[in-house]
Amino acid sequence: MSIDQPDHKMKYHFAMSSFARMYGVNEVCNSHEVRRFCEKWSETEGQIVPLGSLTEVDFYFRDLWKIWGGYV
Repeated sequence: MSIDQPDHKMKYHFAMSSFARMYGVNEVCNSHEVRRFCEKWSETEGQIVPLGSLTEVDFYFRDLWKIWGGYV
């Protein structure tokens, strides 16, 4: 992981936790694509961190994954 700033690291773990809730810890930890997606998302400046229930957060990341997951 090339995340060197604390706020990027927190955002990375925030995104990873959402994917882990949706797909399971082992699946996410073993997926280079998901890890790379979360890394890129965390490094994007101006990215709004979703607020709301965990379900709303998970839908946010699921929708982003459907759009951008294969292109990262």
